[in-house]
Amino acid sequence: MTDPLAQIDRALVLLVRKATDPRGNRRINELAGADIERAGAAMLVRVSESEPARLSELARAAGVDISTASRQVAALVDAGFVRRRDDPTDRRAHLHELTDDGRALRERLGDARRRWIADMVAGLSDEERRVLGALLERVTEPMAGI
Repeated sequence: MTDPLAQIDRALVLLVRKATDPRGNRRINELAGADIERAGAAMLVRVSESEPARLSELARAAGVDISTASRQVAALVDAGFVRRRDDPTDRRAHLHELTDDGRALRERLGDARRRWIADMVAGLSDEERRVLGALLERVTEPMAGI
């Protein structure tokens, strides 16, 4: 009999590995008609979830140091996906928010990820997909605050 925890461990490790692998990122970029690094795509999501946000908030949300967040956000600003403006409450700080192009890219990347997932679960019935989604939400919910 297979140990359920070992089975879950193997499946989650493979899923995370494939989802973060450069080939997986290339596939999502192909599906989205985009060309953005995985870290940039992740930061794009952080900006959209927190906007308008200071760099320190984005670094904390992404779990990276401020210098890493600064480089990632600067690349998104240079590409026209994020707008930087002065923080009206502190003239030394800046707020970051998505541009219309950034919102469109985030939407295309989200659609592409869902198509990628649809390919992975194509062999499951609608009911099995519903149960899988519900179980994954239940398992990952406690992680949301980490």
